[in-house]
Amino acid sequence: MRHKRIRAAIVQTLRENPNGLTANEIIERLDPKKRKKITNAKHIGNLLRGLKGVRKNMSVLVRSELAQYKVNVYYYDEDEGAEI
Repeated sequence: MRHKRIRAAIVQTLRENPNGLTANEIIERLDPKKRKKITNAKHIGNLLRGLKGVRKNMSVLVRSELAQYKVNVYYYDEDEGAEI
């Protein structure tokens, strides 16, 4: 499987933050060596697709009164555990 170490680092980051993280927050918290392989938030979404134990919820992010954005928030589910 390609990018196995990057996926493991992302899962470890999600384990450390049980409240959930958006893709941009995951990129910010990764090690700089692993971060250079990831280009954008969509790449994070593609890497997390299909991992068991990682859940995705839609959340509304409010930047101002005029702008509201829907973003994906990723969680690690301790019950299932992630298989990489």
